[in-house]
Amino acid sequence: MKRMFSLLLAVLMASAMIGCTAVPGTSVPDNTEEVQNTMPVACLNEKGQIVPLSMHFSDENKIQTATYDPRYTVANNDFAITMINSMDDNATEIFSPLSLQIALQILANGGDEATANVLLEEICPGMSMEAVNESSSNLIAAFLRSNGVNISNAVIADKNSRLCEKFANIAADSYRASVGALDFSDPVAALNEINGWVRENTDGLIDRLLDELGTDTSIVILNALTLKLNWAEPFTAMRELTEFHGTNGKLQSIGMMNIVTELQYGSFDQGEMAIVPYEGGEYAMAVILPASGVSAKDAAASLLGRADECSTKMVGLKMPKIDIDSKFDILAMADKLNIEEGVSGCFPRLVADGAISVTQIVQGAMLSVTETGTTAAAATAIVGRKSLSPSRGEVEMLCDRPYAMVIYHVETGAVLFVSLVNNVVD
Repeated sequence: MKRMFSLLLAVLMASAMIGCTAVPGTSVPDNTEEVQNTMPVACLNEKGQIVPLSMHFSDENKIQTATYDPRYTVANNDFAITMINSMDDNATEIFSPLSLQIALQILANGGDEATANVLLEEICPGMSMEAVNESSSNLIAAFLRSNGVNISNAVIADKNSRLCEKFANIAADSYRASVGALDFSDPVAALNEINGWVRENTDGLIDRLLDELGTDTSIVILNALTLKLNWAEPFTAMRELTEFHGTNGKLQSIGMMNIVTELQYGSFDQGEMAIVPYEGGEYAMAVILPASGVSAKDAAASLLGRADECSTKMVGLKMPKIDIDSKFDILAMADKLNIEEGVSGCFPRLVADGAISVTQIVQGAMLSVTETGTTAAAATAIVGRKSLSPSRGEVEMLCDRPYAMVIYHVETGAVLFVSLVNNVVD
């Protein structure tokens, strides 16, 4: 289905992208018909996405990069903490720091020098654009080599605009982005296409990300991140109901799931943390239960990234089955996320016929945690228009009050999803 959607998108959109999808170093005639007769303008990668011919293929059709800069994981963790701190103390939310960060990184490649530097300092401090792109390429390749996690990107321009060649090539080469065009003068049809891309690339888990598009839309940058993983050792469902003491003051009788096994576990001033591995060991969930008087978000912000301080213990972990859906207006949160200056800057290197200003940044996310595993998805859209200007003692960990969950890539420590559970509904 993804392949059919991508092929259809390519047929409808290729003519607007001729000037941006040529192989570097190849001259492109002004006559569109001549170009189409002499060379294809796009091809499919292994995920069924349309990519420019500048895409660098390895023997296995995967981008290979030399290094993964550890500063990138530090930046991701810090950005995750910033997002956690921006949430309400009583919120039950799911969000993806990585999905938003990658979409903003793609956007930064189209900013003027001042804007790009500011935005990078806000989301990846101390790193150059080249280092960020390379580390992202490496991380995306690692995700696509693993099982259960998929990441997709897309850059969609108005059919009457031409993406800047350098930007289009970076989006494809470093971020494996599909590159195409839509007729934004028909906003309803364009909105359906974009939400359709999100639906396809989140396996239907996020049905509608954007609610509206203006006829003056010039570009949309998209990221989709999905995760479907089984626990290394499944939980069992508990027959009796447990009272959950939420921040809303109401006692909620809910079904719990239980596991008693050896886990990495740590007890800190801010709370307890148990690391629950997924099958294959490439990903894990950090379950964080705050200490008395500490909020879920404060405990999560404090303990995120400290899994290496845990030791092996026999843990009896009880936690609710959970289903959460969230949607965020990121521009409305920009000051809390410390990205206000960067996203309000000038982006003249996105399209060749004018500078772009950002008009919308939206993220939708969902999380389902059951006895067998975890399903999660997030999608982020950035919309722009042309500027008008080892112990053996068993530990009991009962999540019957606000707690947090952090899903991360074990090798790099990159945080994929964070969830704060202050109240639950069975």
